[in-house]
Amino acid sequence: MKKGDDRKQMILETAERLFYEKGYEATSVQDILDALKLSKGGFYHHFESKLSLLEAIVEQKCETGARAAEQAVQKCTGSAVDKLNIMFFKNGLWQNDSMDYIGLLLRVSYRQGSFLLREKLKQTTYRLSLPLINDIVRQGVQEGVFYTRYPDEIGSVVLLLGASMTDEIAGILAQPQQTGEELARILDKLEVYRSSVETLLNAPYGSVVLYDMNRMVEIFKAIGDQNRRMAWETLGKNVEPAEK
Repeated sequence: MKKGDDRKQMILETAERLFYEKGYEATSVQDILDALKLSKGGFYHHFESKLSLLEAIVEQKCETGARAAEQAVQKCTGSAVDKLNIMFFKNGLWQNDSMDYIGLLLRVSYRQGSFLLREKLKQTTYRLSLPLINDIVRQGVQEGVFYTRYPDEIGSVVLLLGASMTDEIAGILAQPQQTGEELARILDKLEVYRSSVETLLNAPYGSVVLYDMNRMVEIFKAIGDQNRRMAWETLGKNVEPAEK
């Protein structure tokens, strides 16, 4: 790795840590520079703005997820259905190990309305996932577990539907408060998507899984905890100290 690449990676890692600790809005470019003892020129040589820096973090996370999915699929000796399920279990926003990262994207992309970041996430995920899902679909057609007249195009439809579903779920999770009713809506949407993919591919009934529902419950609870913690922190900052 070249020196410039090392510096860029250091900026990414430091910014990500500060975004989690202080929040994206509360972290300035100067905070990042101070933490790294870096000049403004050193920062702007790699990134145009704080948003472009966050976009680079998103792209890096997407690439990591896509590599993990590809490696897991390559190791799988099962059917195309098995590989499809593995791909979805390993890749995508909801499969990221960091709840802090998921919470950050929900706040910036959905609650604060950063359309550019939202599109960056969707387009990068689509671009990196398309070759893999196309290979899986072709294998499934050859095996006779998938039946479609469009083996080279149907994977794109599956991913685009998934992006739309992710938007809907993220919009629910980005709300300041959630109840069991919202969780039920999320799980229903996941089931509708799972069933739709199964229908699109004409896969055996019940063979397509795609998502671990327990994982989604875990995310729902973790994001709720984050929202409550942030609300208390905001309340604390807004309360004036009592006079002595």
